[in-house]
Amino acid sequence: MTSFDASAEDQGPRGTSAGGARRPVPFDLKGTMAPLTVLRLRSLDLAIVERHLRIKIAQLPQLFLNAPVLVDVGTLAGQGAGLAIEELVRSLRSCKLVPVAIANLAEELRERAVAAGLGIMQPAPARPRGEDRAVAGPSATADPFDLAPSPGPTRTPSPAATTPRAGGLGPVAPPSGHAGPMVITQPVRSGQVVYAQNADLVVLAPVNPGAQVIADGHIHIYSTLRGRAVAGVQGLLGARIFCQRLEAELVAISGAYLTADDIPEARRGRPAQIHFEGGECRIAAL
Repeated sequence: MTSFDASAEDQGPRGTSAGGARRPVPFDLKGTMAPLTVLRLRSLDLAIVERHLRIKIAQLPQLFLNAPVLVDVGTLAGQGAGLAIEELVRSLRSCKLVPVAIANLAEELRERAVAAGLGIMQPAPARPRGEDRAVAGPSATADPFDLAPSPGPTRTPSPAATTPRAGGLGPVAPPSGHAGPMVITQPVRSGQVVYAQNADLVVLAPVNPGAQVIADGHIHIYSTLRGRAVAGVQGLLGARIFCQRLEAELVAISGAYLTADDIPEARRGRPAQIHFEGGECRIAAL
């Protein structure tokens, strides 16, 4: 991380004023690697993009509410030529996302992007889609975009229904086939997403703040859950989340969720299980 000190007042070297008295620097300007949600466009049809985006967000709205978004147009022909940038920005904001930058955009379009309020970025090359079961979401080939928290090549699973929190999701036909459990032995770090498709997920290390663990089946965390955990994401209402220490930002079962503020003080920091009952998430002792 590189840090730059600057002052709004006239300064000499290292924050010393013209009169020789040292003045406090009013801010630090730092370069840092912060997790962003990456929207990798694969279509110029923004009506289709917005429709699919709303479906994807609706199942677990808290995962993306006011999330900063980096738009990547590197997979589009002509590096975004023909893209209605202003309309895209309006569309993302209407979905309660916060577009902050665009990547792999053609040089001649960058002034338009800046005028629309976007910064210009050049991310690391994307990993080939479908390379890893842990990061490949269902229905990947049907979407006009990839939506992935970054850093890390991750994708959120496509929802099978669009009903938000109230009452949870209705029953959804379970996916065909159930693989053996996915086992994660390393800590899940901020910005990472692990998705166990058609499987249970077993995590033998902490899930850190800003990390997400997602499974079509149950989630077992034999450590501290400080990030977000979503079980039964394809509609399995009987799915459960188990953890040795509950300090989660969010827990969800099949579309019904609880945020950190909803966790009772008596359950915080203790072994717990989360299950779906009466149309909502409930937390019990483990």
